[in-house]
Amino acid sequence: MDMEILEKFSETFKKIKDIKTEVAKVIVGQEKAIDLIIISLFSRGHLLLESVPGLAKSRMVEAFARVINVPFKRIQLTPDMLPQDIIGYEMPVFGTQDFVTRKGPIFGGLVLLDELNRAPEKTQAAFMQAMQEGQITIGDTTYNLNRIFTAIATENPIETGGTFQIAEAVLDRFMAKTIFSYPSLVEEEKIARTGDDLSAYDLKIVYEPDEILPVRDYIMGKNFMGLEKDRPIINYVSRLVQASRPDQADIYLSKSDAKCYGSRVRLGISPRVTKAFLRALWVYSFGILGEDLILPEHVKFLAKDLFRHRLILQDSAEFDGITSDDMIAWLLERVPIYVKGE
Repeated sequence: MDMEILEKFSETFKKIKDIKTEVAKVIVGQEKAIDLIIISLFSRGHLLLESVPGLAKSRMVEAFARVINVPFKRIQLTPDMLPQDIIGYEMPVFGTQDFVTRKGPIFGGLVLLDELNRAPEKTQAAFMQAMQEGQITIGDTTYNLNRIFTAIATENPIETGGTFQIAEAVLDRFMAKTIFSYPSLVEEEKIARTGDDLSAYDLKIVYEPDEILPVRDYIMGKNFMGLEKDRPIINYVSRLVQASRPDQADIYLSKSDAKCYGSRVRLGISPRVTKAFLRALWVYSFGILGEDLILPEHVKFLAKDLFRHRLILQDSAEFDGITSDDMIAWLLERVPIYVKGE
């Protein structure tokens, strides 16, 4: 059955390389971020990008929207922004008792939430229904968003003035969080030679939304990852998620390791991640890499991006300079890939 599914989507997956080729015309490097946007698009996830300004995050998302032929919307978040600025509002029709609905920019295909940490808590909450359910409620009416709706948010980690902490409930709705790195010397020189006008790059449409949606529908279906050969990977991912929780760490770690972990981590990872991780693995392994099997190395490759924004450290660990990435690497070293009898 799994080979039949892969054959069904084989032509769709072959064109993923074409997406990367087209985006590479305007974006130099950042291959991990490009892979994660592809994963998010195909697995109905959302992505958080963290970096200092000037690394072409907005440019990359707009290029993706052009290549897959979906409406692109950019929302610049500011401290004075209200929920209705994003989702829309009802306004009265002059001279009548009727109201007309003005839909906000959230009704796009690929939606860039620029500097999400500049939005106050009330405005951040406006994204939660959209990200979880693909719907928005305005007044008494609930509207479906674009079926391909995918949110790509950016976070500026440097500035503190006019910023707010992103709520944990909002963070948990992002499938992954990746960190942009500065370019190498070779990449820097290549960037210096490129122009800024996207229209000058003749970006070709590689996908239509109707080609991506069947993959999403399969991944969201009840039979997804339901084969016997999938059990070891499901078990490994489930053990990693459970070991991330301080009150369950002693099931998978030695007593001393569990105590050390609990002194550094305050809150572990929710069950929502287990499903999201398996979906991401499926797209990464079969779609991007072209493998016919999900391997433990694939789990380790994606673990930091899917876990880092969900692991909450103790204050003392942060004071000591320990990061969530450090603790994820620590867990990957100690949680065995296979357990006898599983």
